[in-house]
Amino acid sequence: MANISKFDREEVLEKAKNLFWQKGFLATSTREIQTTMDMRPGSIYAAFGSKADLYHQTLIHYAQTSARNLNVQIEQNDHVWDGLKQYLRNLLLPCSAEVPSELCMVMRTLAELDESHHETLIIARDLLTQVEHRFASVIEQAQNQGDLPAQLDKYQVAKKLQVNIIGLRSYLKATGDTATVNQQLEEFFIQLQS
Repeated sequence: MANISKFDREEVLEKAKNLFWQKGFLATSTREIQTTMDMRPGSIYAAFGSKADLYHQTLIHYAQTSARNLNVQIEQNDHVWDGLKQYLRNLLLPCSAEVPSELCMVMRTLAELDESHHETLIIARDLLTQVEHRFASVIEQAQNQGDLPAQLDKYQVAKKLQVNIIGLRSYLKATGDTATVNQQLEEFFIQLQS
């Protein structure tokens, strides 16, 4: 008879993601992982592999959760541009209260690790590229709906979005100044629409 898992994989991944996101990969000990996940080392290894394997899975889980959140905002709005704007507001402004770190987990990974963690860096870079492509798709839909100028290069706007998100989240972490972040975000939206 097969051994049935006695844990909710999504719930455990969420706990591990929050731990890694808060502390970073290098600063997170195996003991902290065991305590947070409420699992023994052998069970963690059997279910997720090594610490690096678990980290890779939490990065992917983080990206999938973010993608779902974007899709929900788009579905809840008649215009994809309104959905994207709301997604970005939710991503940036309640940041300090609801998430383990103001920094994006993927960007934190890229900032923390060097090339000795090559596989992890490849995953993180690939996830950023996927987000950029998703943003480009949303930009194109917003152009088709008449909410953004047709002459905008969707790929350049997607890159600009990435840069602004990274910058605003870093600024928020450094200063805690949500009013300025909100103002800059709204000004960015206006610039794109004009």
